[in-house]
Amino acid sequence: MAPVSKTSTATLPENWNQAVAGLFRFLGTDRFHEALRHAIEQCCAFDSMIVSKQQGSSAPQAVFHYLDDIQAAISLTFYASGPYLLDPFYIACRENRQPGAYGLMELAPETFFRSEYFRVFYRKIRIKDELGILIADGSDKWMTVSLARRPGQPNFSKGDITRVNAAFNLLSAAVLRNWGDNSQSDRKESGASDEDKLQDFGADVLSPREAQIIRLILLGHSSPSAAAFLGIAEGTVKVHRRHAYTKLGISSQAELFSLITQFLSAQGN
Repeated sequence: MAPVSKTSTATLPENWNQAVAGLFRFLGTDRFHEALRHAIEQCCAFDSMIVSKQQGSSAPQAVFHYLDDIQAAISLTFYASGPYLLDPFYIACRENRQPGAYGLMELAPETFFRSEYFRVFYRKIRIKDELGILIADGSDKWMTVSLARRPGQPNFSKGDITRVNAAFNLLSAAVLRNWGDNSQSDRKESGASDEDKLQDFGADVLSPREAQIIRLILLGHSSPSAAAFLGIAEGTVKVHRRHAYTKLGISSQAELFSLITQFLSAQGN
């Protein structure tokens, strides 16, 4: 049976909707990593981020990182030479753990700080604590977003992990869309762009004005800015937005992003 997402119903931050809009706007571009970092920062603070892929027992391969050359040589090159086999996050993926966000000590053994992995690798990369977002990408394939804090910073709290898990479904969908096996970049030569496909979203249930406002919301507009853009009253925008959400069976921008991600994925098949 496929693993079930380790998600949470925790309340997301006030700026989460704007961060979600950024994820959608920059999918498939060289600015997606900035949008991803900004979105996760709404849930918790961190000093570095590494996004990697792994399949089976092969060494994880980084697809993006915020590291200088020295850090990268240790954290990526040396790591892939063998220490990865002892990494609690790598092992969790190999054991097909439930996808979601985990703190290091949720997965590591009690003897972690006396382990060979800690001695030969972990203490050399000079980080205080780690939070891993484990994303299943089909059979025996995973993507991991590793967040780290440097010495002097507090460990990731239960609240940090809970907030990231509350955002997990959206974050994982965006990461898979951008870097997964059926990523945005793999689809660029398949015909219509996602911007073109977006014109058809909700066409069977939304009025032209409702569809127009939904597209503006997905591009990051607030109700006041959408009203200014369209030259209509803010109250009118809110009414159209409320009606559109009702017709789509959703109640938040987070649900809208999830719905549009599913729509674009289906259009690409």
